[in-house]
Amino acid sequence: MPPLRSHTKSRKGCDQCRTRKVKCDEKGPPCSNCTARELTCTYLKVAAARTASQTAPLPHAKDVSRKGWDGNSNSNANANGNGTGAGAGTGNGKELLDAPFLESELMILELMHKFSTETFRSLCVSASELEVWQTSVPNLALKHEFLMNGILALAAMHIASSLESSDALKYLDIGLQRYNRSLKPFRDAIDSLTSQNCDAVFAHSIIMTAIGIASPRLTEIRDENLSMTESMVVVFELLQGVKKIIQVGVGQSWINLELFSRGEFWKNSSTSLDTDTESAMVQLERLNDEIMTGIYASQHQINREIIAHLRHCYTKFKIEPEPAPVLAWLAAVRKEFVESLRCRHPFSLLILMYWGVLLGELDGRRWWARDAGRALVTELLGALRPGDPRWQPALTWAQRRMSIEGT
Repeated sequence: MPPLRSHTKSRKGCDQCRTRKVKCDEKGPPCSNCTARELTCTYLKVAAARTASQTAPLPHAKDVSRKGWDGNSNSNANANGNGTGAGAGTGNGKELLDAPFLESELMILELMHKFSTETFRSLCVSASELEVWQTSVPNLALKHEFLMNGILALAAMHIASSLESSDALKYLDIGLQRYNRSLKPFRDAIDSLTSQNCDAVFAHSIIMTAIGIASPRLTEIRDENLSMTESMVVVFELLQGVKKIIQVGVGQSWINLELFSRGEFWKNSSTSLDTDTESAMVQLERLNDEIMTGIYASQHQINREIIAHLRHCYTKFKIEPEPAPVLAWLAAVRKEFVESLRCRHPFSLLILMYWGVLLGELDGRRWWARDAGRALVTELLGALRPGDPRWQPALTWAQRRMSIEGT
């Protein structure tokens, strides 16, 4: 699972990242990229340079305190040099050497203030969750570093989303760095779930989903084309390990946070869909029966379950147009479907497109979903045309619902 990229050039990256021409966090061996992809991480080509950099003297505390998020002079730091930079004075010299950015304390306070006054509201699905996201989750973050990094990352991206390109870059980069920093400890926590870390893992999974949806649109300010489809595959992979704590079972009793996984959400509703959506869902079910047969029989059954849950989410959204029905589908899909998406199986992409239409309903309701549904559907329309003529009406429906001109 690849981390998102910031714009700083990797000068001492590992051999694998250099070969793949992706940003290396230089924290290895192993680096986060190689850890996520289970690759052997080596630094044979840069061993001498890396050794030299790691034995360099630590910056003086005063020098660190006078530098901002990118190591340059920053007005957010104390002008007289009496403040302390992130990590300064802790004795953790390796942390100072490894960090691509040195954030000032004021920057971190700015991000926490943003989250606790504005950003947290974008994660709430009801008034009952306001206190959970504003108070309980930040308190959990004091005990779980991956959750703290997630909070700071989302807040930084929230700020970036409201600024002009030149000003937004600073916050976007620090958001991506914080996101990347949270990935490995988050996955470690998923692999060893307990009643002590369960709430933090669950809250962080929702934050990571919001970041995964927002990132492709935000990175456009740097003229980068981050695929919405690939970004969603990353989100799917992250959520696979979280499923066991939000499904009915022993893990459910661990969750203390009163979020959308509790209560009535997962129960079926008698509410009917509007005629247009109902017709489209029936059409998708029929296509699955017609196309996914024979050698695809096992995938056919998986698709039936996934489409049924997508219908459920559409119904729930009609009752309460909030993020819960949109995000819940991501966590419910099976790993076999995620694998088919990774392999870009056309019918799986078609199902994802139907979810993209639902995601588009959040546009204007949540900042992190701005233009995301439209971008995903547009991208998938391009990938699926030309294709099987039998699903042309399904493509036309998605295109019409998202008001996308002919592609």
